[in-house]
Amino acid sequence: MKILPNNPSIEYLHRAARTLRSKHRSGDPSVVELISHFDTSFQNLQTEQVLLQPFSILDAQRVTARQYGFASWRRLKLFIQKSTQPSADYDPALAEQLTRRNAMRIAMMRRYSPKKAGWFDHLDDFNEESVEMLEAIYDKYGWLGPQIVGREGMEACYWLGINCLKNSQFQYRSAELMREALPLGECYGGYYAVSIDRSLTLSYKPSIFGAFNDFNEHSDRVEYSDNVVDPKNLNKRRAQVGLMNLNKANEEWADMIRQRKAYRYTKDEWQALIRKWALEGGYLAA
Repeated sequence: MKILPNNPSIEYLHRAARTLRSKHRSGDPSVVELISHFDTSFQNLQTEQVLLQPFSILDAQRVTARQYGFASWRRLKLFIQKSTQPSADYDPALAEQLTRRNAMRIAMMRRYSPKKAGWFDHLDDFNEESVEMLEAIYDKYGWLGPQIVGREGMEACYWLGINCLKNSQFQYRSAELMREALPLGECYGGYYAVSIDRSLTLSYKPSIFGAFNDFNEHSDRVEYSDNVVDPKNLNKRRAQVGLMNLNKANEEWADMIRQRKAYRYTKDEWQALIRKWALEGGYLAA
């Protein structure tokens, strides 16, 4: 999922959509991968076929919106409006609290080495405190959209919550609140996709978007792709929430792991860790 620029404007994004349409009209092959994934009617077409298809400004706007995790241009516009226009519900103190706590989480992670198995276990106490804080916030506001805590506050809320794997009830609640926020333009689709897929995978149920991590036969870390609902239409669902094509995501994820020299679990180690999280978090009955 592409990250919105600082202080995004709908005019900036509209120019990006017009540029995308112009490149398609001129036969520029550099836009084919982008268009053929996020405009799901073009998926599985050859380069020449994609460039010959009609592609309107409305199509370009939809592709642009989906890059950023919004199923439609309307939802993207709503998000921009709620991120930039003053709201009576806006809570700057809460926004600062969330961003400060998320900065603490990042600092704590950097003090430990990702080259060791279980290097993130030291965050358990911190995550329990985060759950307690976020549950109280949910009780008051529901999902924290940008109209309440701004874009950075919403993103901090997500990152704090998604790392609290060892609490299934909290994860299910978070995913449901995100799902309800999507049509209101108050959450990125990719956030919901990762949230629901983690819960489903830890419950040993098929994922929806292939957005959790697994390993191939070489024990390289890749995005989850085996146990998934309706695999034939997986990339169509991924496109609608801002996730890239699964094969491309696999390649980028494996490259990132190699560059960071992070610890590579064997398949057996990874499955054991998944079961450990599932049991400790209450996703499975002991």
